[in-house]
Amino acid sequence: MKILVYGAGAIGSFFGGLLSDKNEVILVGRAPHVHAINQSGLRISGLVEKVVYPRACTDLSDLEEQDIVIVTVKAYDTMKAAEAIAGIVGKETTIVSIQNGLNNISILDEKFGDRVIGGVTSIGVTHISPGHIRLAGKGDTIFGSLRKNLERLRIIVEIFNQSGIESRPTENIIGEIWLKVIVNSSINPITAIVRKKNECIMIEPELRDLAREICEEATVVARTSGIMLPLADPFQRVIEVVSATKENFSSMLQDIERGKKTEIDEITGAIVNQAKKIGIKVPINETIWRLVRALSVN
Repeated sequence: MKILVYGAGAIGSFFGGLLSDKNEVILVGRAPHVHAINQSGLRISGLVEKVVYPRACTDLSDLEEQDIVIVTVKAYDTMKAAEAIAGIVGKETTIVSIQNGLNNISILDEKFGDRVIGGVTSIGVTHISPGHIRLAGKGDTIFGSLRKNLERLRIIVEIFNQSGIESRPTENIIGEIWLKVIVNSSINPITAIVRKKNECIMIEPELRDLAREICEEATVVARTSGIMLPLADPFQRVIEVVSATKENFSSMLQDIERGKKTEIDEITGAIVNQAKKIGIKVPINETIWRLVRALSVN
């Protein structure tokens, strides 16, 4: 399969790297990372130790239509990504969103329709240096289709599993996306504020209690909005993810430390906005949202 990863940061590089063993993969990312990969390959360390050699580039000029385009850009860049990839998307191309935030799949669906598959993952990957990423935590990757395109969904799950990325389909991708947002909102902002690894939520009682309160507020928003969450107690998933990625520095913390824009508006901010729409108060989420915005580039 011809597979292009648009937005090859840590997680996009990891997926593209593993997929490149059995497919023709192109990673589209920033120049230093792209140059290092083309010079010496992509090094994956941590729970997986290997070097892979996907093709890498900084733009889409002169590229042909792809069988699969995996979108892993930050959520605030999804609209730009949709415009950028349009020239390499044909009628048979499948677009896969594996991103944080609530609205990515809807944005892509509006432009590409039933060619879009949504995905969520709990895999923890950190960008170490150009051409080098570290797998700090393994987890599930789940895919689903808004329009019930089962054949495209089957192919995506099969290709990922064949490449060693544990994946499964779901009929409730919106519920899974909401659950991922709830989990992210309960972990990432806290770690970004206290500047610690994910494990801090397990080992510090005050932070664990705060994570639970954030989770409970967000869960009420989801259920009041009519979302069928796949777990009765989403905080159970929070603890599972923290345990699996305890050595990981969250992407939100990494963004703040590098002086980059965070996805706080698309994660916690999305929960706060939805709460306002349905008339629910979420004071803890709103406070956390404001604190992270004060720390980050907006």
